[in-house]
Amino acid sequence: MANEEVFDDDFYQEDFSTASEFEAFISRLGDIFETYEVVDEEALSSNELSLCEWTEETEDIMFNDFNLSVIRYKAKIKPRETESSKAINQVFQDLTSQENDYSLLDMNYLKHDYEVLNAPKSPNIHPVAVFYGLRDFVVLKSKRKPLMDISQMKLLQSSLSLAINESKCKIPAFIQVLYHEQDVFLGIYDAGEQRLSFDIAHLKTAPPSCKYLSGLLDMFKGKIGVNYINPVMVSVCLTYSLKNFLSATYSSDKKNENDDWDVVDFINVISSLPFGVSADPVNELILYTKWPQVSENVVFDSQTYSDFNPINAQKWSIRTRFDYSPVCYLADMLHEYLTLTESPEALSEYYNFLSSKARISEAQNPFSALTDSRIPGFSGMSLLDGSYTIDGPLNEHQLGKMFQYLLPDEDDEKKFAYGDLKDEPFNPQKIKSAIPDSLVHRLSILLANIYTSYSGRRGVAQFWAEFSQKMRERVDKCMRIPGVANGFPDMRSCLLHQKLQMLNICMERRNIREGKLPFAMQLLAQQHEGPSSLGKTDSDDEFFDCDDDRVVDEEEHAHQSPWNPVGRISKLGKMLLIDSDEPLYIPVTQDPVPKTEDELEDDAEMLLNVTDSGLRAQLMSASLLSDMESFKAANPIGKLEDFIRWYSPRDWIEEDTDERDPFGRKGHLSDRMMIPGNTWQTVWQTAKPVPARRQKRLFDDTKEAEKVLHFLESQTLGSIGQLTVAPLFHTSLIKIQKESENVKDFIPNYKEMEDKLKQNCCTLSREKWNTSKGMSKKKWEMVINDTSEMELSINQARSILKKLYPDKTDFNDDDKKLLNSLMKCYDTELGEGAKNDIGVRVMYMFNLARATQNEQRVEDHSWTLPDPIEKQFTLRLSGNTVNQGMGGPQFLRAILSSNEFRLCGAFSQNTTFTYST
Repeated sequence: MANEEVFDDDFYQEDFSTASEFEAFISRLGDIFETYEVVDEEALSSNELSLCEWTEETEDIMFNDFNLSVIRYKAKIKPRETESSKAINQVFQDLTSQENDYSLLDMNYLKHDYEVLNAPKSPNIHPVAVFYGLRDFVVLKSKRKPLMDISQMKLLQSSLSLAINESKCKIPAFIQVLYHEQDVFLGIYDAGEQRLSFDIAHLKTAPPSCKYLSGLLDMFKGKIGVNYINPVMVSVCLTYSLKNFLSATYSSDKKNENDDWDVVDFINVISSLPFGVSADPVNELILYTKWPQVSENVVFDSQTYSDFNPINAQKWSIRTRFDYSPVCYLADMLHEYLTLTESPEALSEYYNFLSSKARISEAQNPFSALTDSRIPGFSGMSLLDGSYTIDGPLNEHQLGKMFQYLLPDEDDEKKFAYGDLKDEPFNPQKIKSAIPDSLVHRLSILLANIYTSYSGRRGVAQFWAEFSQKMRERVDKCMRIPGVANGFPDMRSCLLHQKLQMLNICMERRNIREGKLPFAMQLLAQQHEGPSSLGKTDSDDEFFDCDDDRVVDEEEHAHQSPWNPVGRISKLGKMLLIDSDEPLYIPVTQDPVPKTEDELEDDAEMLLNVTDSGLRAQLMSASLLSDMESFKAANPIGKLEDFIRWYSPRDWIEEDTDERDPFGRKGHLSDRMMIPGNTWQTVWQTAKPVPARRQKRLFDDTKEAEKVLHFLESQTLGSIGQLTVAPLFHTSLIKIQKESENVKDFIPNYKEMEDKLKQNCCTLSREKWNTSKGMSKKKWEMVINDTSEMELSINQARSILKKLYPDKTDFNDDDKKLLNSLMKCYDTELGEGAKNDIGVRVMYMFNLARATQNEQRVEDHSWTLPDPIEKQFTLRLSGNTVNQGMGGPQFLRAILSSNEFRLCGAFSQNTTFTYST
């Protein structure tokens, strides 16, 4: 038994050679501090900490049950253009400098008001930088629950002090304690012989002895405990708030849907987009009166007397506080109209358009069903003659006013005549909508106002049906649609504009086919002969359209002999036919076939789905066949080579010209033309000599016009919204540009915001509407956010102008600089203080508000300011002490407001001597 081995596992369980959790934490903290590179930089300039960018370096570390983040905040200081003396100690330099005493940014405002929707992003300047003016520091912050236990605070402070000593860290380090929103930090800085302790006290109310400078000086000197030779330097800032602007209050009117339409100028309201905000965007004006640096022995401030009279302050500065919650009328209308794009209802679901009178008319004339509108009972009815009305929210008078604006050529006064709709040069940044102030733009404005401000979906359905019928009436009477660009459908414009262009082309082709004047010549005749000469057309009479698709019979072909050419325009220079000395004539051909973008897409899809190569070639060569037949009619003995020489000169390879035959007849076809059985040869063999006027029409204007009319009449409410969204946003952008004309020079980042809005509209206007999960709607909503931001900024600028420059329209560079600073919510200095023109205006607004509150006249009230809403005292002391040599910097900042009292102290202790602090 004596030799048995005994295992005393119950006694020797702890290995004292292993580092404890506390030691591991200090070691890890020291390793992090050692990675920080510290370089002393030049002294800070005025407000540099508020304006510069900040960097953050974050490391995670565990301490007991706390998951901490070690964050280093460092300001990016721009290098100076001229050399200046660097600080002996960067931390001491920052504490003793008064250049960054009061942040250019409004920290209280940033913490609360910038959290609202659509407000700008809060800058990343840290409260420690604001309180102490430091440019480089470290903060230990709990990631979850706040550090509330005093013993844990003490332990963490001890750990931080040990880590700083071991790592020789030259950066101030802070611990955030209590609730995070209180911004309470305890810190330490070791500078060899000098050691700084940073402490913050945060209370709801200030002790009576600390409300004035005299009490703060006594407390400050008592805390230091050492006599300095130099006096305490004091910096003071008194803050005043103005919220009641009275006559300077900014407002913008908006037509209310409950207002009487007969009282307001209805057409001017419904033909324009709203713009403005529901409340004054500037909800507060802050005035700061400052004494930057005065000695304690030249000023006195107590409960009974104070030298800090704001009228005599050395510096005055103001800042604005914005309300980001007002409704922006334009953005709100766009957002509401965007909901229309999700409506699947057809027009017929809202109205029974057949009236008893319409049914009787159809019974008496059954043939009208062949040409009537697809909307029952609409065709043949006119709003102008009063024979047909729709039971809807829009009455006849209102509809008449709208169509006077939309179709001004029907109004004798032509009050809303369209301008010169010139086509613009190609621009990849152009929004795919239509020319500004065109019919499509006006139509989108009317629809948006009808939907959002007056009668909703029923009004949109009624007005669109009326508009479709108007288009059918104009096609029947061959009346050109105004406000639409000339020429073929422009693929750079929106689909709705292309459709209206197609209607004009159809009517133009019909006029030419019937021997009437084109629209341009009709306009010239109207200008020279008066309006009475226009409109006398045979289209008002009943007629029967012949079959224009007939084919020339064999007997007609017999008359197309070489000695009977037809359909010639002129000779093609001096060119002769290859096998003859006959001149080569340019034939009269059919005009090109206009297509809208959806028709081109349908044609491309059809060609892809056709598997028969012969049928595909036939579909693709319809225009080629027509041109070949016209060429054969004009040049009866011509060959394919002659046709190629005129139609596609690059496919005719000329050989060396002979002086005896300078007509380019010696040569051969290109390789692609020589391929056996190619389309050109096949079509040439099947082509017959038929002049253009006898050919089957490539473009059937009657059929194409009916297709466009059916397109308009068959739209759902959602598709109506989709067709007009891009033009509406384009019009909104033009509205913003117009409204910002006088204020854009001092709106921050206006050009960038405008370019972003324009680029997004340009991109989305070219995308196909995607209804999957409302993707397109979500993208347009992002554009609305940008629109709201610009609209709010413009109204903010206007509000500032009304308050500070009520009668001024011409602004110099100093004015623009001041306004730009106010738009950024910066603390903006006023030269000459209370004597400045802006200072006088601010003083007047303060006294007007105070006099109104006290029911007094402004003239009878003295020019004084109300009690300040906040006081800030910054006390500094440095230099030699009376008996202990050079002393470290001593710092105290006191912030007093109605609901907060904060003391931020930084007290130095010389480790060479022993004294209590």
